[in-house]
This record gives sequence, structure tokens and C-alpha cells, in this order.
Amino acid sequence: MAADFIAVGVAYGLRKPGVFGKRVNGTIPFWSWLSFLPYHALNVAVWHFARLMSSEPASNEVGDALVIGRRPANDEVVPDVANLIDLTSELQEPPQFRTHAGYVCLPTLDATAPSLEQLALTMRRLRPGRAFIHCAQGHGRTGLAALAFLLSRGLVDNVPDALRKIQLARPGVRLNREQYRCAEAYAALLEKGA
Repeated sequence: MAADFIAVGVAYGLRKPGVFGKRVNGTIPFWSWLSFLPYHALNVAVWHFARLMSSEPASNEVGDALVIGRRPANDEVVPDVANLIDLTSELQEPPQFRTHAGYVCLPTLDATAPSLEQLALTMRRLRPGRAFIHCAQGHGRTGLAALAFLLSRGLVDNVPDALRKIQLARPGVRLNREQYRCAEAYAALLEKGA
């Protein structure tokens, strides 16, 4: 059991979201469930507890083009969107979400940011139309990706405006320093026309 948490700690230190082996189709392989069983069990329990104890809605609309929120439960309905972006590396996506035609998985460790290249590639891969973006609780990773989405679609002019717009819809959204720096770097990349 201690080895699980040491491996996860090292993965966080090295920013390696692939530690859990989450696949592009949103599933977590059997070897990961076996190798990290105590971590996965704790993670799922904490997610359920937070979901049940929260007064925050599962998702919030950020204008007409974007819906953001926490990881959906198995019995929740897929919103009417063209794109469904899953940012969790530690949780398997419910079947009805991962089979969505516009499902995109960008595994990112909790409280971290994807690389600038991964974020930019994900935004370029999205279909035209509305998006639903989520991480485990719909705050940090979701806020970063939502900000990138709004910037990439030209729906906001800068990082502070995007963050204000997102927080008006979902007040619990907070970016840590790493996530905010990634957002600024993404905005600078867009300004260069990349």
C-alpha cells in the first residue's frame, strides 16, 4: 500500500499523468486497478463523498458555447454538446460519456496543468460547437481548460476576463500558480498565431 502512494507521489513530482494508464477512450486498465487499488478506492470514495456533500450543481453553463462541471456520475445525462473534454487521470469516465462522438481525454493530475503543447493540441482537435469540460470536482483543471477553450474560440480577450466569466458561472473555480501560468502561456501562444 505504501508503494502505491510513493509511486503516485513520484508521478506528481515528475508531472506524469500516465501513471494510472488512463486510455484515450476514458478507461483505466485492469493492471492500474490492481497496482493502485488503495489509491483508486480512496479516490473514488472521496469523489463520491464530495459529490454528495456539495451544494454546487454538477455543471454550470458559461454562455452558450460552454458547460463546465465535475466528473459526471454514472446516472447523469450527457449534455447536448459537440465536445466532451475529460481532464481526469485518476477516474474512469462513465460509459455514456466516453462513447460520446466528441469525447476527448486529456489526462491531467489533480491540481496540475497539462503541458502547453498538450493543451494546445487538445483545443485544436475539438469540433466546432459547444463543449462540456470536466475534471473531478470542476474547479482547477476544468477552469484552465475552460479558459483555453474561451480564448481559442475568441469568446474572451484575455486570461483575467476569461477567469471572471468562468467564476461567474461556477464560483468554486480556482487556478493555482501552475495552472494560471499555463493559461497565460496558452494566451501568448494564441497571440503569436500558433
